[in-house]
Amino acid sequence: MCPKYPLVLIFGIILSLPHPSSSQNWEMFQKKHIVGSASMNCDDVMKDPIFIIKDRCKKLNTFIVSPAATVKTICSAVPSRSDVTSSAKFQLINCILKSGVKPPCPYESKSENNFICIRCENRLPVHFVKMGKC
Repeated sequence: MCPKYPLVLIFGIILSLPHPSSSQNWEMFQKKHIVGSASMNCDDVMKDPIFIIKDRCKKLNTFIVSPAATVKTICSAVPSRSDVTSSAKFQLINCILKSGVKPPCPYESKSENNFICIRCENRLPVHFVKMGKC
């Protein structure tokens, strides 16, 4: 066996791993969608590698201004995978890509109050589906 084949195999395995932005778990949901303060700066926050996909800036990301525990309660009665609408409106910050695709990219910040539709799995939020009702 040629010595380069193990390297090709390892490289193939690494390429097949999912990007952190596509991970679907409670910890990643918190990093991607929950902020403690409405005074966040989209340009700074969106520099995080979880918002850079294949060397391109993410076009839009919505942040929920709320304690994580409050968001978590939305899924507390949902044992299986399901999309759920919050019973109350949340303050939301949308970071919208203004121009360009290569980091660092400039973002516009838009704030609004709305319901949220999130995907729950095992009583935990794992994916932000959309603003508004499911």
